[in-house]
Amino acid sequence: MISVRLTASLLLLALAAAGAAAAPLRVVVSVAPQAELATRLGGEAIAVTVLVPPGADVETYAPTPQQMAALESAGLVFKVGHPSFPLERAYLEPWLERHRGIRQVSLAAHARGVPSGTSGGHLEEHSGEHGDPHLWVSPRTMRGAARELAGALALLLPAETARIEERWRRLDAEIEGLDRELEARLRAAAGRAFVIYHPALGYLASDYGLEQWAIEHEGKEPSPARLGRLIASARRERVRVVLVQPGMPKRSAELLAREIGARLLEVDPVAADWLANTRALGAALEAALDRG
Repeated sequence: MISVRLTASLLLLALAAAGAAAAPLRVVVSVAPQAELATRLGGEAIAVTVLVPPGADVETYAPTPQQMAALESAGLVFKVGHPSFPLERAYLEPWLERHRGIRQVSLAAHARGVPSGTSGGHLEEHSGEHGDPHLWVSPRTMRGAARELAGALALLLPAETARIEERWRRLDAEIEGLDRELEARLRAAAGRAFVIYHPALGYLASDYGLEQWAIEHEGKEPSPARLGRLIASARRERVRVVLVQPGMPKRSAELLAREIGARLLEVDPVAADWLANTRALGAALEAALDRG
């Protein structure tokens, strides 16, 4: 009887250990586009928590108690790492200060330079260093981060190393192909400016030698004087498409478009399907830069 009980106890312990070993690694990412990279690399060996869900405003969103609780079980944090990302500055960075042992990967470590501002037509410049946290719109930044993320996952999941490396090679090839595609698509427009309501595509523009002119200034609707200067600049540049984002005010963009005879085109820099959406952003920029 004792032997049977001991055997049953050992079996239960073995099953519990197996269950614990099979538990996926919790990976916390800041925005939905980062989740695609993590999922592509980690597969079923990880569980991803996104702090800013698709459709939410990255400038104002505050994490829920459930999301903050998920951080407590995180084995890896994949952050944006930009000083102007409010959620990270207010919530994530203080948490990481209290949990210094957790492994981190930062997009900011792979960003090259700063995005173009809104200096066209003597507009006030929008600081790339402090004002634009949308690092994930840059294929080149994401490609570098994917390499680091793959390495971090392999260290945390040694049994998955070979599979992670294989996934990374496929993903790296896809991002490289996307970069070449956008380079070819936007090469003829190098040096030109496009108009967008909220300055969210600066790092994408920087990758391909474009200039972003934002209607919004310092998070607010433009003054009449600023809007007037932008209208004059856009007219000189023969802008035919004005980009707007979901959930953002459209009154100023509609007024500008009406004054210069342009149409509005909606883009979403925070969509979850990062590869497909970045390709769509490239097509939107191509349309916005067409002067024909």
